[in-house]
Amino acid sequence: MEARELAKTLWAVSKLGVDDAAFVGALLVAAETKLPSFKAQDLANTVWALATLGHNNAVFMTALLVVAKSKLTIFNSQDLANTVWALATLRHKDAAFMGALLVASKSKLLSFTPQALANTVWALATLGHKDAAFMGALLVAAKNKLTSFTPQALANTASALATMSHKDAAFMGTLLVAAKSKLTGFNSQDLANTVWALATLGHNNAAFMTALVVVAKSKLLSFNPQALANTV
Repeated sequence: MEARELAKTLWAVSKLGVDDAAFVGALLVAAETKLPSFKAQDLANTVWALATLGHNNAVFMTALLVVAKSKLTIFNSQDLANTVWALATLRHKDAAFMGALLVASKSKLLSFTPQALANTVWALATLGHKDAAFMGALLVAAKNKLTSFTPQALANTASALATMSHKDAAFMGTLLVAAKSKLTGFNSQDLANTVWALATLGHNNAAFMTALVVVAKSKLLSFNPQALANTV
């Protein structure tokens, strides 16, 4: 199989949810020698596929990131967002690659979708990768699109900022305005994560909390023990 065919097969297998470790392993063996021929989208789709399948192969990932690093400037915004999400999902830490990826991403943040922006904040928190300058630019781009964030994306963004101890009162204020209008769409985990984030960041907004409590009271039976503990 040629490089493009291998990448397409991995992507298709992940989309179909075919959990066959032996088959995926064989595909990776075939793909590793052809990685230099992979296009930017092929590389991004491959790491996304592995994350979707939960298939972590450190040797292959190292080889893939070496090639990807040399082509990051031609990754489009979706390729970049998919790659950072995949690395976080796989808990694959590579500080040098992440630094290069963020440099490539910074100039394209305005073309990131709302979900891509939220996923990127989550990924940085999950990997524990702090870059104040990039975060500043990321939040500027995200702030303009918060009204298009889903309830889960809003909650995850707040939680990620709290995890990183990244305080930005103006951004959080705008996020809460967007979140307040969508509170009925928050599930119990979203509500618990949001309360936890606000408490962790020391961001007090009485009007928002009043609205959140009203919604949370109607969903208390769906809170799991951890969500209840985070809320109290």
